[in-house]
Amino acid sequence: MQITRRWGRAAVVMGGTSLVAGTFLTTVEMPGAPWPGSSGGTHAESLSNFALEHPEVALLHRHLPLAFLREKLENGGELVSGPAQEQYDDRAYPRTTIADAQRRGAAAAFHRLAKDGSGGSTGGSTTSTTLTIPQSLDGYATVGGAWLPLGPATNTVPGPVTYTGVPTTNSGRATAIVALPGCTDGEGNCTVFVGTAGGGVWRTADGLTENPAWTPVSDGAQGIPSGAIGSLYYDAAHDTLYAGTGEPNGSGDSEAGVGLYRTSDGGATWSMVGDSNLVARDRSVGAIVVAPDGTVYMGTDLARHGSSSVNGGRRTPPDAAPLGLYQLPTGTSKFSLIGQWPASAVDPGAGTGTDYFQGGVNHLELDPNDPRTIYAAVFGFGIWRSSPRLDHTAAFKQVFATFNPRDLYGDRTEFALTTKNGHTRIYAGDSSDSKEMSFLWRTDNADVPASALSASSGNNGWIKLSNPGNGEPGFDSYNFCEGQCGYDMFVASPTGHPDTVYLGGSMNYDEIFGTVPPRSNGRAVLRSVDAGRSFTDMTNDSSDVGMHPDQHAIAFVPNADGTVNQDRFFETSDGGVIRVDQAGAVNASAECAGRHLLGYDLLDCQRWLSAIPQRIVSLNRSLQTLQFQSISTYPSDGGTGYLGGTQDNGTWAFDGAENGFETVGGDGGQSATDSGDSDVHFHTYYSSFLDVNHGLDPNHWNYISQPQDSSGEAASFYVPLVADQNRPHTLYEGLQHVWRTTDNGGDWAFLDANCSETDPTRYNPAAMCGDFTPIGPDLTSPAFGDRAGQYVVAIAVAPSDSDVMWVATRTGRLFVSTNAAAENPKDVTFTRVDSPDKGRTQLLPNRFISGIAVDPADPMHAFVSYSGYSAYAAGGHVYAVTFDPDTAHASAMDLSGDLGDLPVTGIVYDGGTLYLSTDFGVLTTSDANRAPVGSTAVTWSIAGTGLPPVTVFGLTLADGRLIAATHGRGAWVLPRSGP
Repeated sequence: MQITRRWGRAAVVMGGTSLVAGTFLTTVEMPGAPWPGSSGGTHAESLSNFALEHPEVALLHRHLPLAFLREKLENGGELVSGPAQEQYDDRAYPRTTIADAQRRGAAAAFHRLAKDGSGGSTGGSTTSTTLTIPQSLDGYATVGGAWLPLGPATNTVPGPVTYTGVPTTNSGRATAIVALPGCTDGEGNCTVFVGTAGGGVWRTADGLTENPAWTPVSDGAQGIPSGAIGSLYYDAAHDTLYAGTGEPNGSGDSEAGVGLYRTSDGGATWSMVGDSNLVARDRSVGAIVVAPDGTVYMGTDLARHGSSSVNGGRRTPPDAAPLGLYQLPTGTSKFSLIGQWPASAVDPGAGTGTDYFQGGVNHLELDPNDPRTIYAAVFGFGIWRSSPRLDHTAAFKQVFATFNPRDLYGDRTEFALTTKNGHTRIYAGDSSDSKEMSFLWRTDNADVPASALSASSGNNGWIKLSNPGNGEPGFDSYNFCEGQCGYDMFVASPTGHPDTVYLGGSMNYDEIFGTVPPRSNGRAVLRSVDAGRSFTDMTNDSSDVGMHPDQHAIAFVPNADGTVNQDRFFETSDGGVIRVDQAGAVNASAECAGRHLLGYDLLDCQRWLSAIPQRIVSLNRSLQTLQFQSISTYPSDGGTGYLGGTQDNGTWAFDGAENGFETVGGDGGQSATDSGDSDVHFHTYYSSFLDVNHGLDPNHWNYISQPQDSSGEAASFYVPLVADQNRPHTLYEGLQHVWRTTDNGGDWAFLDANCSETDPTRYNPAAMCGDFTPIGPDLTSPAFGDRAGQYVVAIAVAPSDSDVMWVATRTGRLFVSTNAAAENPKDVTFTRVDSPDKGRTQLLPNRFISGIAVDPADPMHAFVSYSGYSAYAAGGHVYAVTFDPDTAHASAMDLSGDLGDLPVTGIVYDGGTLYLSTDFGVLTTSDANRAPVGSTAVTWSIAGTGLPPVTVFGLTLADGRLIAATHGRGAWVLPRSGP
């Protein structure tokens, strides 16, 4: 998640209640009023859901920035809900779950679109459980030129969008990191691999330079057929890198994987390890370790979603492989389950699922004094050790008991092993997200018999280093990841330095926003050199360059002599990858007196800032792993500019070259530009929260959606947002109604003086920020017949006639208006066209409509794409629909052809050529307008070459090019006229 320290205010209106957020000058009121949920209506609980991640926010009168609120008020935060869950629900509709057969069938259908066009018949599904899914599109029939990465390449985050006010660079969420032995300063002297949440594995040989050049290494025919990476492990004895697919972190879009892979040539080629794809089916690989004899140990964990963020789901499939610890002895090909703990109950029929993380193995290490002994951290069960020694029938005994084993999310324990005075020392971080607490423990004799450390003796032999007493050294590690350790947490001790330990978590937001002024720098990463008794704050360096919140992994720089540098490390977070140089080199404790702190707060601050990093170096330039939701375009200096919202990393503006920057923080949704003034831009956070800017200055985004936000109407997580290309200053947003403004949300001078998102001096709590009004009726009303409820999911204004608007709701209703531009909003009328007449046969499928593309030559002719599965609700995935305004009836033609039962995420039309985005790439056909057209007459092909295997959430046409918004590999462009 991205936050902004110096942002001023937000009029956040939820369920009719206005929440005013601010920096050090304003406060946040957190009432118990219900607030809109992503699935429509109001959330069953109050804003206390928000406190699942950040308990300090539930307290009244906290000082918070806008971007923090915009992202974190997300229906329970990282753990519970979010856009990926909504995407899954849309796939499943009208059901609530998706079977593995449909997911695999969709993947097979996409990859079968070869020269013979054997994609499969519309409405069918492939149920084989032995499908071989190609790892790239090499050798497949493609139409068009070559896809090229569009960017952004520089990933600049300007000062106003960072919480310290100092510029940096960001990329998408990075989950794992490995540095190969023998690093020295200079280009080409330090090889680093990073695993990302949606962009696969990347490599650089320049880990100790200022701007390393990153290259994706998991693409291609011999790559990894998943961009979701949860773990990396380097086996130095055999010079082999292992990559565990699937992300075990507890976020709403942590995807399941496809097994364990390895490479012995630096990522040029990858191979599956044994039958890991079977034993890790519908799971993530959260932990890997390899014994000296080559035996592989793999820990599997719950994954929040299926093998892409939109084709699997929160509810674990009933046939998912058992969670636990698996072993693959050298020379064998089948993993065996050697450690299993009771998992959470699976309830596929529950509304949000009741199966959580218990039983997953999230960390593995070999005993440094006896590599035949393995230690495993297990969600909900603490730390376990093989006893007496690891073999094919290893028995495990508990050596550390988590303090809240009945935690809803499954207590997470992370640990680090080291050697002290000839004995095995363990540092253990233990947490409960439901109790919103975390602690640090240590034992100095873990190699004694397990009975001496049994849970029944109350963790005998362990020292609890954390202390809730403010001012005490033990307070440094108390609650170090603020109730969301299930999502972001690490414990690490550099080899050869047993008294040094690092902790990583989220960010202590209450210490940088909740006090005036802050008593810490955020404590996102903590460092101790006295065996965990006290810690210093590594979050900001001596120049106030800061870390991105939400930490996931750390790797110490390995020296050429085989040792590691305890003061120099790489670290990953939701914002990508950084390097910390000369940690502890600067004593900044004198700053604390200038912050006017008193008592224990002053003592804490002085201790935490007594040894901060000299330098934090962002390594994200050229690491193109942003997770885009969609991309819009605008004229820019004779060329084309792009705006795109991203998961957890704000909305970006870029020109496809070196000028990309994050123009606003928070969660990034949809964007648009005024057709009459290319300097006027819009963006949404989530739900209907909407801003406007006359330019792209991060300091001048003004809030304009107060009418919608206070209406109480249901809305999707990312609402549809459309600028009329023929009527300047006209913008539409979809909730239960379609809402409209005809002057860019209101008078700019008024908005800039009263509705600033960035400057508390330009905020007037009594002002109405925005002038949107609903046009026409509530399109989810029972007055329109069946499929009532939910919210608007797609809006398309006819390019040739602004009076004609096509609109879809989540339940598959399709409407056409022929007077959408009527001056009086109440005069606007809509005709439902998915069913020709009451009592007649349904014209279009009862499934989620994912996109509408109106024919530029005929406003009454549109192409409609469908998500979901034909196996669950009959019908195809692409239709041509023609509306007759004289009879108010419509006709439809199924264009699915050989597409197969493949959900579609978006659609664009270009003079006879259709393009579809899917979970696996982009498809195209030129058969859309050929007569006669029928289901079997349309042949679909893969569009272009070179696009990596990645989910594509949206497509945009601009200046003779097709733009793809990918979820983990940034933006890509396909010249329609060829390469």
